[in-house]
Amino acid sequence: MKIDLIKSQQTEELKSICKAKGIDFTSMDMLIKSEKMKKLQKRNHYIQQTIDSEIEKAISHENK
Repeated sequence: MKIDLIKSQQTEELKSICKAKGIDFTSMDMLIKSEKMKKLQKRNHYIQQTIDSEIEKAISHENK
C-alpha cells in the first residue's frame, strides 16, 4: 500500500504545481500517460526484436 500512498502524494503535488503555474492538470495527466505508453511500446518492440533475433539464430543454427 505504500506505493499507492506515494503515487497519491505525487499526484497531489503535481496538481498543486499545475494550479500554481496555471496549467490544466487533466492535460498534463494525459501527456504523462501518453509518454508512459510510448515507453512501454518502445520496450515491447525491443523485446519482440530480441525474441525474433533469438528465433532466427536458433533456426540458422539448426540448419547448419
